[in-house]
Amino acid sequence: MKKNTHHGLTHFATGILMAVALIVLGANGAAADSDPGLREQIAQKIALTRNYLESSTAKKIAESENPQARSMLEKSRELLEQAVEALDDGKLLAAQDKVNLSLQSFTAAGTANMKKAVDSKQVERELGTVRAEIDAYLQSFTAALAEKGPAMAGLLDRQYLDQLLATAGQAQSIGDYTNARAALSRAKQTVVGALIKIRNNETVVYSVEFQTPADEFRYERERYQEYAALGAKLVDSGELDDGRIRMFENMKKAGDRLNGEALELAGGGDYETAITRMENAVEQLIKGLRLLGVPLSM
Repeated sequence: MKKNTHHGLTHFATGILMAVALIVLGANGAAADSDPGLREQIAQKIALTRNYLESSTAKKIAESENPQARSMLEKSRELLEQAVEALDDGKLLAAQDKVNLSLQSFTAAGTANMKKAVDSKQVERELGTVRAEIDAYLQSFTAALAEKGPAMAGLLDRQYLDQLLATAGQAQSIGDYTNARAALSRAKQTVVGALIKIRNNETVVYSVEFQTPADEFRYERERYQEYAALGAKLVDSGELDDGRIRMFENMKKAGDRLNGEALELAGGGDYETAITRMENAVEQLIKGLRLLGVPLSM
C-alpha cells in the first residue's frame, strides 16, 4: 500500500527591511584593527552619523511626543560616542559595530517618529513569545537529530539561524522592533521548515510503502505522537498567550479521543477504520499546531 503525504512548509514572503545598508568589510581580528583603510572608512561614517544627529530631523525627534523615538535617538548618540572611544583605542571592529548600530538606531527613531507610539512592554512580551517558540522548535529539531543521525544536520542552516537571532537581538536592544520582528519571523520559519523536513525525512511530498494495514496504522500513530510532543513543548514554554493555549488544548482533546478510538479499533483487528480514526486525530493536532504558529499543511 502506498500513501502520498503532504507536509510542506507554507512559504510566505517575509523580507527583513533594513533601514541602513551596513558596510561589509573583509578584514577581521587583529589585522582589521591595524588596517588604515578601515580606520578611515569608520571615521567617515562616524562623521556622517554625527551630521545626522545634529540635523533638523534629529531636532524634530528630540522635541517630539513619541518616547520611543526619543529613546532611540538617545541610544544612537550613546552608541556613536562608544564608536568614537573604540576608534581612539584602536579597536576598529568594535568601532565599526557601534557606528553601524548608531546609524541603525537613528534611522529607526525617524521611522518610529512617523508612527503612533507602541506599548514597548507589550512588544517585548510578544518578541519574547516568538523567541520561546523558536527555542522550543529548536529543541525538537535537536531531539529528532539525535534519533535520525548527524547526516540530517544540514536540514537546518545554524549559521543563518544564528545570524537572524543576532540581528533580532541587536535590533531589539535599540528599540527597533520592526526589524526585530522581521528577523525573528524569518528565524521561526527556518527552524519550523527544518523540523518538518527532519520529522518526515523528506521535503514536501513523499511516498511511504506499507506492507500491511498494521504498518500504516503504526506510521499514523507515530505522526500523532510526534505532533503531540511538539505541541507539549510549545505549551510548556510558558510564553504563549492563554487564548491560543486553550484553543490548542481543545483540538488536542478531540485528537486524544480519536486516538483512543483508533487504538481500540486496532486492538480488535479493524485496522482500516483505525487508520481513518488516527488520520483524523492527526488532523486535529495539525489544526492545533497551526494555532500555535506552526505552518503545517494537512
